[in-house]
Amino acid sequence: MPEVIEQPAVDDDVVAQYVQEEFSQNTVDQILDKMLLVVDELSGHPLRPYQTPMARRILESLIIGDAKTITACWARQSGKTEVLVNTISAAMIMFPRLAPIFPNLMGRFREGVWVGAFAPVEDMASNLFGRFVSRLTSERAQELLQDPEIDDKVSARTQELKLAKCGSLVRKQTCHPRAQIEGRTYHVVLVDEAQVADERVINKSISPMLASTRGTMILTGTPHYVKGAFYKVIQQNKRQQTKRSARQNHFEATWREVARAHPDYGIYVEAEKLKIGEDSDEFKLSYRLIWMLDKGMLTTSEKFERLCDNSMQTVKAYNLKPVLVGIDPARKQDSTIVTVTFVDWDHPDEYGTYEHRILNWLDLSGLEWEEQYYRIVDFLSAYTIWAIAIDVGGVGDVVASRLKVLLPDIEIIECKSDRGSQSQRWKHLMELMRQGKIGWPGHSKARRLKVWKRFQQQMEDAELRFEGPNIVVAAPDEVGAHDDYVDSLALSTWASAELSMPEVQTATNPFYGWHAA
Repeated sequence: MPEVIEQPAVDDDVVAQYVQEEFSQNTVDQILDKMLLVVDELSGHPLRPYQTPMARRILESLIIGDAKTITACWARQSGKTEVLVNTISAAMIMFPRLAPIFPNLMGRFREGVWVGAFAPVEDMASNLFGRFVSRLTSERAQELLQDPEIDDKVSARTQELKLAKCGSLVRKQTCHPRAQIEGRTYHVVLVDEAQVADERVINKSISPMLASTRGTMILTGTPHYVKGAFYKVIQQNKRQQTKRSARQNHFEATWREVARAHPDYGIYVEAEKLKIGEDSDEFKLSYRLIWMLDKGMLTTSEKFERLCDNSMQTVKAYNLKPVLVGIDPARKQDSTIVTVTFVDWDHPDEYGTYEHRILNWLDLSGLEWEEQYYRIVDFLSAYTIWAIAIDVGGVGDVVASRLKVLLPDIEIIECKSDRGSQSQRWKHLMELMRQGKIGWPGHSKARRLKVWKRFQQQMEDAELRFEGPNIVVAAPDEVGAHDDYVDSLALSTWASAELSMPEVQTATNPFYGWHAA
């Protein structure tokens, strides 16, 4: 049996220090290290490299009670359900024993860890529940439960498994729209195959079951053809991860990551690739983790990556050719975004379309407008600018007027916000993307920047819909979703359609050998 965290000595000074440190991250990390040993002991084999971060985060969320929703989108048969079952089973055994030792931190588990095992239909729920039964009635689990310091036993019924002495339980339930499931209370809820789960049931019926316990919800599954609760929570978690010091709440493992840790898995998937095709819907959904959202979205993660220039970093200064700038002024909770775009004026195609490259972004949030003006001017002073396009809806007309004064030698294009005008900009941007006439930095150093991560997230979030002859692109109606980077990009590219080609000097291709930070 792995080493169990012992109760501190009775000495008053030691007890006082222990109470003071109980909520420290160091204490939580010590508990997590011990718990991961129990997980390995219970399962009989160590967690694989791609499995350990999720197991650790699940345990951490339960311990600190941060009431988060954790998502895991892993390739088929990669062991996501096994990780869940092993991790939660270890918590069911150990947390009630740790509660008296850490009363302020883990006192919620004095009467056990209560687990709700959900799936969209009965058969899926039975599969998840059956894994718990197999794990907690296994020979290894029985040996652990019979340890004198634990001394517990399993009581299993058709819908519920319970540890008799500590009170931990796991209950099988479905999240089918017609199921009557209200009234239960849990510390942790698992929803397997969440990509086909009913969003209304999750939000209305299941989520409140965690309210009184500051519980954790865990959604697992694979990509699907349509958006649902699973997709939306994944996007929320990805957006959250762009914030400084944010904990990771979304975990992904494509078949390649699994194959590195499990060679037999890789051999099988390679055979599947030959049989059904790497570009087939089935392979993309099951193993490559690609959401098939071609309709209804501005772009997809696959298309976004295709337009990334992996040799290019962000460019903080450029004076060889005049560039274009798009500014989307902040409204309420949004940020003011400035996008600088290079245009290869010397090489238009037969239709007069130019190659475009994003050079850099400026993200201004939480600043008063009087300060933003001068930050924008300072940022743009490093570039030779042909024109600046500004959305003049709302505060945009004021911004345009002020920049005309601050930048008198640069043409300011005032872009209207009506549906027709916006539609023209979106159609132009979408055509550039379709032809591969636009790209953006994709170098590993660029990908680490917050502005790059926010740009990627907003591009992949942006929804596309048709209103008569007009195209509308906007962020989804979700907390934390924005479209400022997308609007700013559309404005900067639209300037190239609005203006005649400037006179420029011939220069070598600027994208070879660039090492700007």
